[in-house]
Amino acid sequence: MAVRKWVAAGLAAVLLAGCAAWPEDGTGYGDWTPEPTAREELDVADLEPAATAGAAVMAWWEASGWPTGLGVDYSGLEIRLPRYNRAEVFVTNLRDDAIRDYEYRLHLEERDAGWVITRIERRIICRRGLSPDGLCR
Repeated sequence: MAVRKWVAAGLAAVLLAGCAAWPEDGTGYGDWTPEPTAREELDVADLEPAATAGAAVMAWWEASGWPTGLGVDYSGLEIRLPRYNRAEVFVTNLRDDAIRDYEYRLHLEERDAGWVITRIERRIICRRGLSPDGLCR
C-alpha cells in the first residue's frame, strides 16, 4: 500500500514538473514557437452583393462554415475593417495541436449592386512552428 502511494506521488511530481516547464508567455515549448505559413489565395464564394462592406464580410463568415460544426472549436473571433476595401478576420486559439490561429484577409469592392468580396487570402499560425516544407509541425 505504501509503495503505491510513493509511486503515485512520484508520478504526480513528474507530471507537475512537466507542466512547470511550459513557458508562461505561451510562446511554446523548447524551440517550438508560433510561426505563420505563407499567405495562400482561396476561392471566392459566389455570394450576393451586400449593402455594406461589413455585411459582405458577415455573409462570407456565415458561408465559410466556421460558425457551425467543428468550426466552433475556437476561442476567439475578431473582425477588423482597417480600410474601406479590406477586412481582416482572426480565428484564434483553436483546440488543435498544430494550428493555433487562422488569419483571413478579404479584399472588397463596391459595385453598383453593392459590396462584394473579390479576393481572399489565408495565413495559418502554426502552434509549434513550421516544418522544412512550410507546413505546421
